[in-house]
Amino acid sequence: MTVKVRFDKEVRDYAKSEGVKDPTLKLTETALAEAIEEFHRRMIVLSGETMKKATLAGILAGASAKIISTILEELMGKKLRDESEDKVEVLYATDALGQETFGRKRYEEFRKHFDVLAGENVNVTAITFKYTHEILGRTYDLLVLDLSYDFSPNDLGRIIETVRGGGLIFILANPFEKWKNMWTGFHKSLVTPPYTIDDVKKRFNRRLIRKFEEHEGIYILNAENQKILKGPENEKSQAKLPEREKIEIPEETKFPRELYELCLTNGQVEVLKALEELIENDGMVVLTADRGRGKSVSVGIGSVGLAVKSKKKRVRIVVTAPELENVQSLFRFAKKSLQKLGYKPKVIEEHGLIKEIYAKGIGIRYYPPTQGYKMNADVYVIDEAAGIHVPILHKYLQKPKVIYSSTIHGYEGAGRGFSVKFLKKAKEKREFKEIHLSVPIRYESNDPIERWLFDVLLLDAEPVELTEEDYELIKKKEVYFEKPDLDDWFENDREDLRHFVGIYVLAHYRNRPSDVALLADAPHHEARVLRLKNGKIVCAVQIAKEGGIPKKDIDRMAKGYKPRGNIIPDMMVKHHYAKEFARLKGYRVVRIATHPDAMDMGLGSKALELLIQEADREGLDWVGSGFGASEELIRFWIRNGFAVVHLSPSRNPVSGEYTAIVIKPISKKAREIVRKANDEFRIRLTEWLGDTHRDLEPEIARWLFETPFGESVNYPITLTDVQKKRLEMFVGKILTYDTVLDAVKPIVKLYFLDGWMKPYLDERQIHLLIYRVLQAHTWEETAKFIDRSPMFTMIEVRDIIRGLWYYYKHILK
Repeated sequence: MTVKVRFDKEVRDYAKSEGVKDPTLKLTETALAEAIEEFHRRMIVLSGETMKKATLAGILAGASAKIISTILEELMGKKLRDESEDKVEVLYATDALGQETFGRKRYEEFRKHFDVLAGENVNVTAITFKYTHEILGRTYDLLVLDLSYDFSPNDLGRIIETVRGGGLIFILANPFEKWKNMWTGFHKSLVTPPYTIDDVKKRFNRRLIRKFEEHEGIYILNAENQKILKGPENEKSQAKLPEREKIEIPEETKFPRELYELCLTNGQVEVLKALEELIENDGMVVLTADRGRGKSVSVGIGSVGLAVKSKKKRVRIVVTAPELENVQSLFRFAKKSLQKLGYKPKVIEEHGLIKEIYAKGIGIRYYPPTQGYKMNADVYVIDEAAGIHVPILHKYLQKPKVIYSSTIHGYEGAGRGFSVKFLKKAKEKREFKEIHLSVPIRYESNDPIERWLFDVLLLDAEPVELTEEDYELIKKKEVYFEKPDLDDWFENDREDLRHFVGIYVLAHYRNRPSDVALLADAPHHEARVLRLKNGKIVCAVQIAKEGGIPKKDIDRMAKGYKPRGNIIPDMMVKHHYAKEFARLKGYRVVRIATHPDAMDMGLGSKALELLIQEADREGLDWVGSGFGASEELIRFWIRNGFAVVHLSPSRNPVSGEYTAIVIKPISKKAREIVRKANDEFRIRLTEWLGDTHRDLEPEIARWLFETPFGESVNYPITLTDVQKKRLEMFVGKILTYDTVLDAVKPIVKLYFLDGWMKPYLDERQIHLLIYRVLQAHTWEETAKFIDRSPMFTMIEVRDIIRGLWYYYKHILK
């Protein structure tokens, strides 16, 4: 069927009365015709002053809504939209909608003109960027995105992808020359002492403007004189609605056929068939896809299939993801599936987001990643798995029925790191079926707006490919350290930028588009790279320059003020009362990552070594970092000469890790302060392990006690004469451990606060002391921890304490 896309006389007369020129209407007609014919999206950037572009957007969006509303039945017939979506959905997104704000005035101007033309079967949703999480999982036909003052790249990633094929996106923007040189609200959030707004860069906005100009499917209109600055090559006024791929539902299915009828692609059908295998048998299924391919939808439908086909009277399904927002599509289609099967589901929401769904004998509930695996359930669903730290993902591997779902490229982050870091090891532990979804759901493949979004936000960045010759250079350490020219990287769109970000996409568990903007524009953020002799980037380092804080701000910090971007100085002032440290200057390593194909070859340590040398040459006082405290990372930093000075009191709800802060002092003044802070931290840790950090893994705790300074902590530990005698009786097998704990604990503390000359204990003995003595776990728990009997455990603890007592008792006389 061919659809005529042409605004009627009513629209043209109204537009003419408002001063809208015919070429502008034709541009919109053509863009809409292209979008409908290809089931892609099109974008029109309205560049100009505030009210004129809002007026123009209202007329064009209202006119477009009128056309879309006339072809709704055809769209449904072609299965290009759901039958329940019988209205044209319009989203207006802006920075502010409060009274008397510019954002509010622009919105009201838009509505004044839009409402005249739109018609009755149109819904308008207005939202501020602060609440974009509320629209995840929803779909719109028209988007008006006001970028006149403020936005973050994260907002851009979320909002653009809510628009379906056949839809239009109107961008309200300042004149490009003005936009290139203006500061936005996002820029103001990057200001940190001692920098001012004048120090903030504008690289990201310039990149965004350039990508508007480069990509197909994006048209640019001067809202002042309505001159088309960039338009389509050929005008189109008629569009032929495309056909959805024919869905082939198997003749024999275990899930109800009604669930298969909800599928929009054969890839989704394949997912349901794979999940059917979990009805009778335990197993694991892994789904991967780029954004918008319907993986979460498939899991939502399949979860209901598993629930209704279970032989149990009550079925419990645990759903987890980095954020509750990530699983809204899953919950919406689980609800829809239940309704399709005749259930009346009860939905429980939290801040407007679905958190739980209950039907007769069925419960589907969201838990944060660090809690989900602790719950008893029949099925465990881990959505956006790439955004969850690998050790937490491994906790779910032990579950009988488990489904992992992960975005490969998308603003949710983490990319192929899921495949590289998790699936590779998971294959060693259990078999699983892996399915990749490639056909988009919201729009057809090769959508130009998707290509633009991936490009501008670097969502599909990849590291450079390494050859055998490159590995030889790595082995010989034929590398050099470089501070890249970020102006050149961003202005000229260098491949090095994609390779740099690509390393992070594969190596880190969480990457967001705003991370790229932070690197581009923050005055205190810089990049460093370790290159092979041939120029290939094999290690990426992002640093933040911290410290040098004015005295007036330091005094405020001691009273609770938290300056942006000075994480380590702020911690040192608040937790160590080291006010003088805030005046010192240093580098905080925000991220350091090695090329995924060159891990464990010493490149990270080499990059740190060269960064420290640079800091020394620049006259800086320290280099530090903050990170999730895994055994691997703590060991890496300790072995590179860094001292631990702080550990967060609670675990990160996504990664499940405590955050550690480490510092390597360079100047004499910094060394004095950091050594004292390291001593204080070790003293605190001996007490925290019995309370705040009682659940900290002993394998991590043992490395937190290590010090690069090599000397014992000057901390008085004393025993009374009676305690000493009782300790002698304990090691002589007369008294039990539980009756002499008050005397044993000081000896153990003395060991962990000692320097390089302390007595030798192997790793298992060290872990045992931490777990039983400092963390005060029971004998039964401790025996399970070391995989021995309680009696053997008691004997081993006594033997260890005997050795420590004989070594230290002369000190305690």
